[in-house]
Amino acid sequence: MPILNRGPGPFPHLAHLACKLSTLAEDLQRIARGEHPTERVLREAPILTDWRVSLSPMPHLVGTVVGHPEIGDGRICRTSELVTFDPVSGYARTFSRFYRLEP
Repeated sequence: MPILNRGPGPFPHLAHLACKLSTLAEDLQRIARGEHPTERVLREAPILTDWRVSLSPMPHLVGTVVGHPEIGDGRICRTSELVTFDPVSGYARTFSRFYRLEP
């Protein structure tokens, strides 16, 4: 995800990206230690039903979403890039957020 910056800066638009990457890294570190997302984290996460993995152009999930902050309930959702997921435990972590995975 290259971002072109011109001039001497500052570049405040990079602060949002840095925050997202930091949160993603923290989540991945917890999962790497075997700490799955807490019930509270998953309770606040959007629900994705009838989901499937799609590999084009990068791995992501497609399914019907409920509780997404920007996509209306019952709409088809194509997530951001899929980073890790555990269908047995019922969650996925995309670049942007956690999702609860339901059948």
